[in-house]
Order: sequence, then structure tokens, then C-alpha cells
Amino acid sequence: MARPSEPPGLFDEEGLPGAGLSEASLSAFVGVRLRGGAEAAGELPVAQVLLEGTVPHLARPFDYGVPATLDAQVRPGVRVRVRFSGRLLSGFVLERTAETAHAGELAPIERVVSELPVLTPPVRTLAEAVADRWAGTVPDVLRLAVPPRHAAGERSALAAEPAAVPENLAQAFPAPGEAGPAPAGAGAGAVFADFLSALEESAGPRAAWALTPGEEPGTGWITAGLAAAARTIAAGRAVLWIVPDHRELSALAARLGPLAPLTVRLSADQGPQARWSAWVRAHTGTARLVIGTRAAALASVPDLGLIVLTDDGSDHYAEPRAPYPHVREVCLLRVRLTEAGLLMLGSDRTVEVQRLAETGWLASLEDGRAERRERAPLVLIPRADSAQERMPREVFEVIRDALGRTRREVAEGPVLVQVPRAGYLPIVACARCGDVLACPRCEAHLAAAGPQGPFACAHCGLHEERIACPRCRSDRMRAVVRGVERTAEELERAFGDFPVLRSAGESILAQVPGERSIVVATTGAEPYAEGGYAAAVLLDTLWPGPGLDGIERAVSRRLRALSLVRAASAGGRALVLDDTPTVVRTLQTFDPVGHARAVLEDRRATRLPPTVRTLRLEGERREVTAFLAEVEAQTPDALRLLLAEEEPHSRLLAFDYGRAAAVCATVRAVSLRRSAAGEPVVRHVIDSYRPL
Repeated sequence: MARPSEPPGLFDEEGLPGAGLSEASLSAFVGVRLRGGAEAAGELPVAQVLLEGTVPHLARPFDYGVPATLDAQVRPGVRVRVRFSGRLLSGFVLERTAETAHAGELAPIERVVSELPVLTPPVRTLAEAVADRWAGTVPDVLRLAVPPRHAAGERSALAAEPAAVPENLAQAFPAPGEAGPAPAGAGAGAVFADFLSALEESAGPRAAWALTPGEEPGTGWITAGLAAAARTIAAGRAVLWIVPDHRELSALAARLGPLAPLTVRLSADQGPQARWSAWVRAHTGTARLVIGTRAAALASVPDLGLIVLTDDGSDHYAEPRAPYPHVREVCLLRVRLTEAGLLMLGSDRTVEVQRLAETGWLASLEDGRAERRERAPLVLIPRADSAQERMPREVFEVIRDALGRTRREVAEGPVLVQVPRAGYLPIVACARCGDVLACPRCEAHLAAAGPQGPFACAHCGLHEERIACPRCRSDRMRAVVRGVERTAEELERAFGDFPVLRSAGESILAQVPGERSIVVATTGAEPYAEGGYAAAVLLDTLWPGPGLDGIERAVSRRLRALSLVRAASAGGRALVLDDTPTVVRTLQTFDPVGHARAVLEDRRATRLPPTVRTLRLEGERREVTAFLAEVEAQTPDALRLLLAEEEPHSRLLAFDYGRAAAVCATVRAVSLRRSAAGEPVVRHVIDSYRPL
């Protein structure tokens, strides 16, 4: 593979291995000599090494000598240890050559860490594509893609024999509807059947399915994904399946059945040995199904035939380390590089996926109105005269019904009570006189980031740093909502005969039995219930606060809770006490696709993400201004300012997809030049998560 082009003089660091030379120096080249007098390998005595963990402007190959003693071990893709400016560093061998542009003696490779080639051409191609997409460096991507080596883990992985693919594997995992009623309408089921047929033919189909609870509340995604994975593996190709966190991972692992011997698990909570062993098994092809969290998104999976992504809008998929790739976009990139199939599963529909569906790049699987009404839980809202109470009498009525303490013919079993965990306080009151604070513009409940503000209205968009009580003029406020503990205590007093379980903070439950009980959980910590919840109560207004996707995040979190409840046809009910109209309307219709379609239309009209891409610059004001001026000089009229903030200083800019390649390349080039010149760091993030 040819070296990437470099601006003249950019990497002329004096005294570094393989630094650039003049033509006169090149003409003096007579042979390869190794520092210290070691004998060089007879053939291809030069290795191009990409160092790990270097500063941006050193993220390029350097030439090192291959000692004759390591000739057989130094192969493209292996990890090695080399001297760099007096320090011993790790790096990857990119290729071996017969000549070098470096005059004088080459520093020799000190040792080979492992003879297993890990930076194979597919791994390198993916790393370079991710670096290009997010204006980063390949070493930064490899830090995310290739875990640290563990010798014992590697030995066990290489000794493992590949498990045989069972006969009739597809029959062991029937598609939704083949072994009973499907968790979707006939239209969605028919499209999914076509999707599975295309997988069996290795045609690389792409689809997104917004699932309703049906007969598998909360877990229909497992049935659909396993059906697709089994058919892909039976056709001779591998599968990568990514889920948000350990709860989904545990739920999936428990359902693997005959796929278990073919599966490895990759997640950030694994120890070094387990993680490296799993990575090597995936890399060498002895595992055919790789399941994991964000840590698995860049895993090496040869002969990739399908990527399954569950709940693509999860906060867990935002990578906090440079170059800050988002798992959803990494999956899309891998699909384009490998022509693998793609199946996106979840209870909601993100606006990013809806954009892809409307362009025709992937198929949209969704229920019709009648199917949604039957397969989703019945959504109830409190009466107008009790809407101001946090826990009106309807809350206790729904819980009593589900616990079997009335004669109503409704579903009986566990009850989920969802309590907001984070975001704006949905209701605040004056700490002096006790009046609930109302929006001065529209008179809806005013939300607040904290007792001292800032304050915002989810209905009309008002945003104020400080607000005084209209009655007593005090500016001291307090929260009206209760947390998990106080809510659980109140329910324990009312329903002392039944267990009240808590799932929040560090004590998150993965699953609860199907017996009658009450589960109080914060958003994002709702456990699965065996057979689904008989009922749910969604307390308070779940509004994350002002922002571009505030309402969308609230809809997603509420739909996640509703998806755990049994279908209306099975007696499942949910009482919604949220007073955000868009959220309530979407929950009543259980129509995440319609909601995403409306949001996307608004984003197109206002030219906001995801209809455009974004660049965020952060740093000292003067340095950000200089960085931006340099980028704009090379990409005229490409960037449009969306937002400028102080303390710390940052700017958010938008650019069109058609200019993306030029903008990203320019941003990276400017960053490298500034790094080489020793100028102050300006942090740049392409397509930052939640940009506004």
C-alpha cells in the first residue's frame, strides 16, 4: 500500500527514524545498515512501522531495520517494539521493503511482540476509513480497534478449534411469525422474510425494524436478530451484533442456544485476558458470531456477512475518545466497505436512520396502525382534575389491577414504575411560598436544570437563567418530583403485601420474574420482566432539557419502557403522566416512525443535523479563530456557523455531505500542521454526539 501524501516539510523532524531527506542525500544511498552493528535481513531489510500512541503529526510510518535474527518473525501486521527518540514504543509493521529513504544507519526493531498479524489489510482499511471519516489519525483508531495483547489469552484463543456449524441451524431460530404470531404487522413480517432470503443468498440486504411488544415484550429484537444471524452463519459468513450495555448482552447470551459455541463476547468490562482471547478468536475466524457493546464496533471479523445493531440511539454508543466515532456511523461505514448486510432493531426510530430509510438506502420495517393498536400496550392518561398531582389515584388503580386486587379483566403480573433519572427537573416550586412555577409565556410547567436554574419550557421554548416567583418574588426554588427511594417507600406503604424492587444507580436489575411485584426503575435501568410487565406507570415529565434532540430522547426513553409491557390484546396497560404533548401523542399511537418522519422534515427545513454534518472546535478563543480561518481558506463557503459559546470557547459549524471529504481532510491537515509546529491544541470533533 502506498504511503499517504504529506505536505512538504511537515515531517522533517531532525534525528527521527526515517525522517525526510534531500535528493542529494537520497543519491548517497548505498545499502541498509543497522544501528549497533546488527546484521540486517538478507531480503526486504526495511520495515515500515506505524507507532502506537504518538502525537498527531507523528501518526505516519517510520522506517526501521529488520535484524537477521527476526527475519522470519517480522511480517506485515505484527506488533513490534522499537526505539523512538530514546523511548521503547509499540507499533505495527505495515510492510517490508528493500530500500529506505533514510541515510545512515537505521534503528533496528527491538523485538516482535507476537507473531500473530493483527493489522491485516481489512483492519487497516477500516482504521483508515474511520480516521478519514472523523478527521482523526490511524493510531487513535487502532487504540479503539485492537485491544492490548495478553499472552495467555492469545495462546488459548489460537489453541481453540473452530466449532462446527450445526446442521439445520436456521430451523433452530425461526423468524418472528414462523413459530407463532409475529411481533409486527403482516407488512413488516413479509419484508423481513425477504430480508432473510437475501441473507441466505449473501446479497447484503439492509433494513431497520421498529418493533412493537407483541408476544415478546422487550425481547422481540432477540428473536429477529437470532433468525438473521443463524441464516447468515449457515450461509458461511460471520455476524457482528452490537448492543447498548451489559443487560442486553446478558439477555442475548441467554438465548444463543446452538449458536453459543460459535460465539465470542467483547465488552469493556472484560478483563485483559478474556477480551484479547475473544478478539483473537474473532480475528482468526474461529468464532462466527461476535456479540458485544461499543467495544466490539471495530472488532476484526473476517468474511463479515451481517451487522446487527440494537437501539442505535443509545447514549452508550458515543465514543468519548478521539477521534470520537459513533457506533451507528461505524456500522454504516463497515457495511459500505464490506457489502455486508445490516439489520437495525429497536423500539424507536432515530432521525438518522429515518433519513437513510427515506433515501432508500435501507428498508423500513414498521407496523400499520391496526397492528400497533393491538400489539402495543393500551396507553392511559390521567383525568384533567388529577393531572397536577404527581401520583394521582389512577396510579394506584392501575397497580391494584395488575396485582390482582380488583375484579377487572386485565393482565396480572409485575408492574413497572418509571422515574426520571436525569435531565431537567420537570416541575419546580418556590422554596418560600410553595407555588409551582409556571412559564411566564405559555403558563405550562417550567422545568429547571437545578434549583437555581437555568429554567426552560418544553412547550414554547422559553429559556431563562433566573426567574423569580410571581407571588413572593423569591428566587429560591425546589424540586417537586421524588426520586426512586421516596417513590418506592410510598408504594411499599400502599402495597405492603407485594415486593417493591428498585433498579437504579449502581444497583441495576437485569431481569425480574413474572410474579406479581412492583419494580421502581430510573430511565435506562428498567429490567426485563419474564413474560413482560402487566402494566407500567410512567411518572413525571421526562424532558432532558432544551436541545435539538430533547423531545426525541424523551420519546425514545418512554418507548423503551412501553416496549417492556404486554400487548393490549393481552391486557397490557400503561399510565403516562408525562405532560409533553408530542411525547404523549407518540406513546398513544406507538408510532416512532411517524415521529421520526416529522422531525426529519423539520430538520431539512432548518438545515440542521442529520441533514448536514457538523464540526465542533474547542480551545482558546484566539487559537480556535486561527484554526477555523485556516480551514475556511482551503474550503471556501463550505462551513456555516451554527453556534458559538464561551467558557470554554467553542464553535459549532455545519457543512454539506457533498463537501464532507474536503472539509475532513482539511481539518486533519490543519491539526497535523499545528501539532508539528507545537501550537496550542484545538480539539476538533466531526459530527459530535448531541451537537445542539
